[in-house]
Amino acid sequence: MVTRGFYVIIVLLCIFSSVQAQIHSVIDSLKTASNNSNTSVKIAVYNQLGWEYRKMFPDTSIYFLNKSLSLLEKAEDKHLMPETFNFIGVAYWYGGNYLESFDYHTKAKLLALEIGDSLQYAHALNSLGRLYDATAAYDQAIKYYNRALVIFEKLNDNIGLAYIYSSLGMFYKSQKNYPKAEEMTHRSLDIRVKEKHWAGVALSYIELSRIYSVDNKNDLAYEMLRKAEEYSKQVNENLVLKAEINTQLAEIYREKKDFKQALELIQIAERITENIGNQNLLMKVYGEFGDLYFDIKEYDKAILYHNKVVEATANSAFMEELKEAYFHLAQDYEQKGDLRLSYEYFKKYNEIEKVLLSTERTRLAQQHESRIALEKRARENELLQVEQKKNKELLEEQKLLNLAIIGIAILTFFLLVMFMLYSLKRKRDNRLLTAQKDELAEINLQKDTLMNILTHDLKAPFNRVLGLCELAKIDKQNADNYNAMIKEATNSGLLLIKNIMDVNKLENSKTDEDVSPVNIQHLFNSKIENYKEEADKKQIKLTKAIEAESEFITNQLYLERICDNLISNAIKYSPQGSEVLITVYEKKDILKFSIKDSGPGFTDKDKENLYKKFTPLSARPTGGEDSNGLGLSLVKTLVDKLGGNITLTSQVGKGSSFEVALPELKV
Repeated sequence: MVTRGFYVIIVLLCIFSSVQAQIHSVIDSLKTASNNSNTSVKIAVYNQLGWEYRKMFPDTSIYFLNKSLSLLEKAEDKHLMPETFNFIGVAYWYGGNYLESFDYHTKAKLLALEIGDSLQYAHALNSLGRLYDATAAYDQAIKYYNRALVIFEKLNDNIGLAYIYSSLGMFYKSQKNYPKAEEMTHRSLDIRVKEKHWAGVALSYIELSRIYSVDNKNDLAYEMLRKAEEYSKQVNENLVLKAEINTQLAEIYREKKDFKQALELIQIAERITENIGNQNLLMKVYGEFGDLYFDIKEYDKAILYHNKVVEATANSAFMEELKEAYFHLAQDYEQKGDLRLSYEYFKKYNEIEKVLLSTERTRLAQQHESRIALEKRARENELLQVEQKKNKELLEEQKLLNLAIIGIAILTFFLLVMFMLYSLKRKRDNRLLTAQKDELAEINLQKDTLMNILTHDLKAPFNRVLGLCELAKIDKQNADNYNAMIKEATNSGLLLIKNIMDVNKLENSKTDEDVSPVNIQHLFNSKIENYKEEADKKQIKLTKAIEAESEFITNQLYLERICDNLISNAIKYSPQGSEVLITVYEKKDILKFSIKDSGPGFTDKDKENLYKKFTPLSARPTGGEDSNGLGLSLVKTLVDKLGGNITLTSQVGKGSSFEVALPELKV
């Protein structure tokens, strides 16, 4: 005997028959089910109805699915519950209720995990990914998508793979990675064509059209919509597809300024969508209507439809759509000349923008902390099991590191001994014992300083590399970041070694090895241009006054190194927003140039130690740059080799000016 509940369902289905031709076969299925006392058959039929109506009639879909859920709870049957939960979550999604959708997909995920239903677990992950994607929680979205993809691949489930590739396509579209979005959507399309899932094929073409549209490939977008329209005719459930296609086509015709065609298409989409009650699609249709009337300067109608978007989004989770609606209303009223209302809507737009930015910052911070905590707890057992092995590996690595440090220390000591012996040999014939002692003391000081630099400044990068290696083992998700930090620490150590080697090489080279005519104006202009980017970072203005048009014979390499050190030092020690002045002129075979900055200046004690190697001065770089005390020592060495002199004019707190005078050399 047919129950009263089934008669009610049949009556409801008949009401919808004018909207969807497929309803007759569904009614036949229900009649068969009504004469069948098998509860599982009834549950399957309700679930099928819920799924079929998820897009066109979300409320009706939820009604059928809740009846299925009631039967499952009475029968205490968990087998089909994850699927039912997922279907209800999807229906709430299309109805615009994201919070309810999230709750049901979470229930589906937990229950599927409990009973071992891998397929529904993967579908729940995919749906949760879409929810996070829609609410701009992109970190969480891609995590859920990737987890779902792995499961669908293991299950070799083509339908699931089509869904996840479609989701990934929309995700990469939201990230403006259009090539990747196109690739993922084509993968979904290929699977749906292979499975002859024509409704899915039409949806894939719609998704491709949206990707091409935002990528400003309107001809391709139009072509995809035409293909979507062609495939939608092969399925009975084509109303939602038709509305989506018409909305997309209307946007394309609007952008092509074919407003008549755009209006006809969007009117059809409006009639369909208002009958269906699909909240997502309804907002798109109203939004496109408002934009169309704005473009054809019918601002009252534009305001009407943009207000409909506001009404549709005000009590939902569609904050982005609400923000855009306020922005468009501000534009509408501005064009009408109502600046007061325009300003009021712009304030509302700005308030939501601030909320979204604040929410995103808070969410990212909390998400980062939660992710670290979860990963830490997940690894606790694994870390306990491998602790002994890890400690052993650490001991072995420490031994190797210690051997490396000892080797470096021995090599450094040998180099220092050789350096001292060489220095003693050079000074052996010095007639003045006092001068000899002073010079030996200076050498010893340099040796101690060099040892300190090698043991401290080189030890720090090694220790940092070791620490980062350990972090990379523990936190593998951030391995790329740690590798970049390891590279930075290594480069820092190598730069220090290079500077020390350069000083030693230049101190012992001959000036006349490379003497040639040098275009002074070109050299200084080139140097100033090279340091422009570095100066711009600190908003420092590089000002030049160059009066040297003829060529000047000198060692170009030495001159360039002098310029490099003086200009870079001026930028390094100058405060943000200041000025560095480079003055150059040539007079009677003498080249004179000065570098003037607005830095902290030099104290009297600084001036005593100005050109000593490895001697720290009172000033510190204003942007956190590195400084090893070799730059001015190298400048003084090179100026002396070129037979010139360098003069400092400086007062504490009032900047500094280095003036160099060089004689012209003979070729």
